[in-house]
Amino acid sequence: MKVAYALLATLATANTCPGSKSFIHASCSLTATFSSSSCEEVAGEIIDRINGVNGWKDPHNGGTYTLLSGSTTSNVLDTQRVTGDGKYTDLHRFTLSSEGAGCKVEACSESQVFSILDFSTNYCNLHDLYCGSQDGCPIAKEDLTYSESLGSCRSHDKSTCVVKKIKVSEETVADGKCKQVTTVKDFKLESFISKPWFIQQQMSISYLPESENYCVSARYAKQKKTLFGWDIAVTNVAFESDKSSKHQGNLCATEDSTSDPAKLEVAPCFLPKFASGPYWVLEYNEEEGYALISGGQPSLPTKEGLCKNGNGVNNSGLWIFTRQQARDDALVNKVRGLAKAQGFDLDVLNDVDQTGCPALDL
Repeated sequence: MKVAYALLATLATANTCPGSKSFIHASCSLTATFSSSSCEEVAGEIIDRINGVNGWKDPHNGGTYTLLSGSTTSNVLDTQRVTGDGKYTDLHRFTLSSEGAGCKVEACSESQVFSILDFSTNYCNLHDLYCGSQDGCPIAKEDLTYSESLGSCRSHDKSTCVVKKIKVSEETVADGKCKQVTTVKDFKLESFISKPWFIQQQMSISYLPESENYCVSARYAKQKKTLFGWDIAVTNVAFESDKSSKHQGNLCATEDSTSDPAKLEVAPCFLPKFASGPYWVLEYNEEEGYALISGGQPSLPTKEGLCKNGNGVNNSGLWIFTRQQARDDALVNKVRGLAKAQGFDLDVLNDVDQTGCPALDL
């Protein structure tokens, strides 16, 4: 009998997630507690957001939600979200149970394709359907208050769940196309990776939020080619405002399939090259100690004929590098001028604080 109860408990836990077609996939499970809202009120707000009541739109890059099953009086809501570019579909399940005068929601989101890192997408799939003004989220009708307890949720950055978009001006380039950027001529990779780089300005993207614009650095080193063909080790380090909360990303890179040595591709080392993103060196002068890096060709028009990259994982980001950690405003402004000449909207760049930083672990 005890075995039977244990089995039922295991099945109950499994039933809180919708399942995935892929054996290896990213996911997020969490529990949200609403102490002053009934389950019917919580379910009603989730469904209203899915239905776009009062003009509600997904704040996480404009995805499309669908209610697959359930109603305001159901204990279980099954939903799905298609990403804004229409490429990926995630499934979610919300299991609601009354808890005193409030409601407890066990929620789970699962990717439906092979994936390991999702940069908080599965978390935001759930969070955006109930979050309120306490996290700066748009609402349909009810501004719910809640607390969250994370389960198996590897990536859960709230700052990525509400994307602040730059409005496109009427002065946007007439044909909707962006100026073709150019990379460094006669680029010497060995020289570029020979010493650490310090980031002075960068664009906020999904894995580099503004909250980590402190003491940001990048280091590169040649390595033996891996199974997936990566031959450059990448170490990115950033800190939060206290300059002790450290975030380190260890990635891999290699030259892309073109004949341009200044066009690299970068990804987590355990992923194959087809999952990589572009990393282009547009400007570089070793003698003056600067570089301008872009996550590929910008494709999003903003204003006055200028453009920007995306703010997701691949095809995203813009960085101003210097060899010296101490900020040189004249040098930074020079590189900003080079970026604008390449057609970039400089409004996307935010300053990085490089003062009072911990020493690099060399």
